[in-house]
Amino acid sequence: MKIKLLAASAILVFVSVLFGQERYFSGDSEKNPLEYKCGETMKFNVLYMEDGKPVAGQKYKWSIISDDGSPERSGTGISTLTPMRFEAKISTPGFVRLMVTAVDDNGKSLMLKGNRILFFNGGAGAEIEKLKNAVEEPEDFDAFWKRQLDAQSKVPLKCEKKFLDKYSKGNFNVYALSVDCVGKPAKAFLSIPKNAAKKSLPIKAMFVGYGVGRIEPKTIDGAITLMVLRHSYEPLRETKYYQDMKNGPLKGFGLSAADHADPEKCYFKFMVLRDLRALEYVKKHVPEWNGKDIETSGGSMGGFQAIFVAALDKDVTFCSPNVPWMTDLWAADNASTRIPSGFRPEWTPGIRYFDSTFAVKRVKCPIAISAWLGDYVCPPSGIAVLYNNARSPVSLNFGQNGIHSGSCSPKTSAHYTIKKNQN
Repeated sequence: MKIKLLAASAILVFVSVLFGQERYFSGDSEKNPLEYKCGETMKFNVLYMEDGKPVAGQKYKWSIISDDGSPERSGTGISTLTPMRFEAKISTPGFVRLMVTAVDDNGKSLMLKGNRILFFNGGAGAEIEKLKNAVEEPEDFDAFWKRQLDAQSKVPLKCEKKFLDKYSKGNFNVYALSVDCVGKPAKAFLSIPKNAAKKSLPIKAMFVGYGVGRIEPKTIDGAITLMVLRHSYEPLRETKYYQDMKNGPLKGFGLSAADHADPEKCYFKFMVLRDLRALEYVKKHVPEWNGKDIETSGGSMGGFQAIFVAALDKDVTFCSPNVPWMTDLWAADNASTRIPSGFRPEWTPGIRYFDSTFAVKRVKCPIAISAWLGDYVCPPSGIAVLYNNARSPVSLNFGQNGIHSGSCSPKTSAHYTIKKNQN
């Protein structure tokens, strides 16, 4: 397994400012966090920083938990000018999570601008190439999705296309699409560089994370950009419209067991079909497409969609999911000791048809996955299973000291990449 350290690039980071000072924790394991063996001591060094310099005297609390089910260890301390040192072990393939949180004199977590906790959140893995799914793939996984695609093929490819003058005053022509498909229509934004020649541009298909709200069109130089809305609702409406949807018909969408006990009725089934139909329209009706290059991308639930679209549409040539969701999230619900996801649909066997770690086996194009070692919305163990299950050329970039929303530090964090199936 080839591993190399990469500098962070184009990763979402949050600048942490408190009382006019930049405060954060900086830290890492003493060796590559993806190269430990089971039973080996993992050593971490963490510093409390203000304006780029170590600071002594800051109170903190810490905890260590691991995927082998060992009891949580925790404690308190006060920062010094030398690194705080922590050690951990794990007896089975999986990950250890280390959290170090700044606290006040009463032991209450210090909060940063935006109501975020001032903490280090990272970890390390042992023999992660051995991680496997906690549950078996449905025997009829392929038959299930073939049935959905066959049903979709019987729906005429009709599209209402609206020119968006407000967003088309620059270098792009931007449109709102409503494309008929199984269930409700796919809603999407399409942007095309002005004066582009026929068959000259790649397609960049983008998908959006969990939530309900207004989404703005995106444009990318030198590309046809397709942004598919996560729901079949009206685009570019006022805030109240989306608040009413969030508190009404879309409240907790896709999370209850009742929603996917029957996978034929699952919200995520219709979401994926909308994604596929919007992309199908662009392939067939946008003459600027070069006929060969399609990339799918997205973060969190958008990463889940990017993987499924790449699995089900063989024209996709590159897939780049960021912190992808639905990655074997139900390990803890099936007698596994792995640290559970803090945000997952309720377990039923039906949810397996929407597990990204099964879909990724069907992806034929190269895949580039990015994730964080401190993300327990999409835990590192499930991300490693996703990587291990991939059969096409794949890379996985893990960042240290980051959670689902991005880096916990305003400074560059260490990033580690593994690759397999490369030419």
